[in-house]
Amino acid sequence: MSDLAIASHVHVCVTGDGSVLLDLKRDKYLGLGKEDTELLATRISSWPKPRWDCDLRLTSPASLQQADDLCRSLAADGLLVPAAADCIREPPHDMRREWISVGDELEIESRVTLRHARDFAAAFLWARCSLAWRPFQATVATTRARKAGHNGEIDRHRILKVAALVDVFRRMRPFVFAAEGRCLLHALTLTRFLSRYGFYPEWVIGVATQPWAAHSWVQWGDYLLDTNPSKVCRYTPIMVV
Repeated sequence: MSDLAIASHVHVCVTGDGSVLLDLKRDKYLGLGKEDTELLATRISSWPKPRWDCDLRLTSPASLQQADDLCRSLAADGLLVPAAADCIREPPHDMRREWISVGDELEIESRVTLRHARDFAAAFLWARCSLAWRPFQATVATTRARKAGHNGEIDRHRILKVAALVDVFRRMRPFVFAAEGRCLLHALTLTRFLSRYGFYPEWVIGVATQPWAAHSWVQWGDYLLDTNPSKVCRYTPIMVV
């Protein structure tokens, strides 16, 4: 089973309770417990390693058989696939860092122009229609393709321009939709809006357990563009585009 890897349409993160899988094809989450997480971490090289203390070695034929059975079950569901030579996964993002919240610690007021209004409307309509009428996997693929090849580095000069655009976004957004309970639409619209000015931040989906919750936000390096640390640090990123 060591020749299997996580399917490209599946994103995985490990929390303190086990593993969470986001299946983009089915647009659904799946949870696995600690024991299954440890078994998969021993057999699948791309599986995120748990942070709790554990011995990631299969020491008995029974545990080896249990791990192989679990891998076969996930492969039958299309969550694991034959590993390719270029099957490389980015390391999980760590939320334990010093964050700067744009709009709180960094705030720049900007005047709303006609172009801003036009670009906001285009970004909102695309995000709203894409989430409503397209498979979620297609929305993710389009966003990733739009970002591909663009400079992802952030510096002081660029973040000041981004902060000004975020201020413009926040001024217009209440006239179109409420942010409460619409984090996915909010994050996707902001990501699309900024891309119209040549800025390509990270669109993030994170999960939390006990109690279960999922949340989406936009960040760039150590900057949070549409939220603050108190609202996102309990989440473990499961997908970053």
